[in-house]
Amino acid sequence: MAVRKSAKKSPGTKSGAKKPDKNESGAAVLDRIIDAGLDEAAAVGWRDLAMNAVAERAGLTLGDVLLQVPGKIHLMLCFLGRLDARILGPVKALDPADTPRDRLFEILMRRFDALNEKREAAKAVVAGVARDPAAMLAGVCRVERSAAAMLAAAGISTGGLMGLLRIKGLKVVMVCALRAWMSDDSADLSKTMAALDQALARAEKLANFTLRKRPQEDPTPAV
Repeated sequence: MAVRKSAKKSPGTKSGAKKPDKNESGAAVLDRIIDAGLDEAAAVGWRDLAMNAVAERAGLTLGDVLLQVPGKIHLMLCFLGRLDARILGPVKALDPADTPRDRLFEILMRRFDALNEKREAAKAVVAGVARDPAAMLAGVCRVERSAAAMLAAAGISTGGLMGLLRIKGLKVVMVCALRAWMSDDSADLSKTMAALDQALARAEKLANFTLRKRPQEDPTPAV
């Protein structure tokens, strides 16, 4: 007959690990976990990233971390979700003085500015995910959602077949600009801006990536 072993200290409950503060919101705890995960990725790389190490960096128990972020792919998805929140959160109303392409350019550059806040960590995640098929598949699906939201925020229709093509086209644009960002050591991200501008121009020309405004009766927020 099997005998249950006496309770032991669970993994991740090392000295310094504690329960989230009662006054700390769930979003604040998730931010701690994401930041700790990014720092760990910068230190050891994506392949060797372990959630128990993330929990230790965050000063939380492993169990509390896993309840919010079950694994490193989920960590990446949470990071992408936080990027979207920071980029789209300031979006308010359409400015008729701006063209849809100008608004889209500004939104995309805001994304790279946000990535630049934790540049080395973000680069480690991007490079690691590119070699991880499961993470890559999950990331591509999540970025497609981001692309649709950014197009809508710029006042560009995402409906119908043309809308799907625009979403796919914007994903290609984002990849081209991301490659430039990975090697952009300029203070103002001038190389990234140039690559993004060129990619948007190519997308318009080669793939009929028309930046058509939505009908007036369908209000769309934009920068």
